[in-house]
Amino acid sequence: TRVATYQLGRENGVGISDYLARAVGFKATHYLSHETKKPDGYKNFGIYCRFINDELGRFASRLKATPEPGGEGNMLDHTALFFGSASSAFHLSRNYPLLLIGGRKLGFKHGQYLKYGQGNQKHQSTAGIDTDAGWRGEMNFSEVPTANLYLTMLHKLGVEAKSFAGSTETLAEV
Repeated sequence: TRVATYQLGRENGVGISDYLARAVGFKATHYLSHETKKPDGYKNFGIYCRFINDELGRFASRLKATPEPGGEGNMLDHTALFFGSASSAFHLSRNYPLLLIGGRKLGFKHGQYLKYGQGNQKHQSTAGIDTDAGWRGEMNFSEVPTANLYLTMLHKLGVEAKSFAGSTETLAEV
């Protein structure tokens, strides 16, 4: 089993990863999401996000182009790439955009968009809005914990864990 974890940056923006934005002409990464209301703010944040996603795509393409020893597909078929982004300008732990790439030979089902969270329907949380009601407001529905996805991933990777972070349910559609 091959397992690797790679984290680009900490949520608080401190550290060397805060300088990744320099690759596309900006000073610091962390403040790009906080400056979306400024002139060209969304455009600048989009340029940076595009850069990060292009790098992820390049990595996935290289895995796909590498034959798996033994002739059973390619490395991407036997690898699960999990990509998550920061938690918006509010640093809340809701509505994370997540990507699961690869793992065809591990049993992952792809080619679909799955939406589990709905945000706070009365005050939808988005980066750059003028009120904190979205992240402070009461949630009026039951959310599916991200831990369900993590437990599903563990099972697909052959780890027979009974629970992960208090979650005991898996996601059949993944």
